[in-house]
Amino acid sequence: MKSVRIALFASIVGLGSLLGSSHYSPAAADGLGLDWLANKQYVNCLTLMNSISHGGGIWGPTRTGAAQAQGFDNGRRQCNQQYYGHQ
Repeated sequence: MKSVRIALFASIVGLGSLLGSSHYSPAAADGLGLDWLANKQYVNCLTLMNSISHGGGIWGPTRTGAAQAQGFDNGRRQCNQQYYGHQ
């Protein structure tokens, strides 16, 4: 049960980080550039990359700081390439 709470917390933190780092796009239909949230597979990919970037468990040793940020950025780029064809 504790691992479920940790995973839920990590996904909420990851999603919050993504929302906080989203770029404002005046051309977006909603004015905030959050239309990517409707793509569930893309969001799942980002959630997985967030989990992997933290490390620990089956992903290897736990990472902190710059290594964690670099790991997530690399994963985000892979998700962007896979679902939108750009980085």
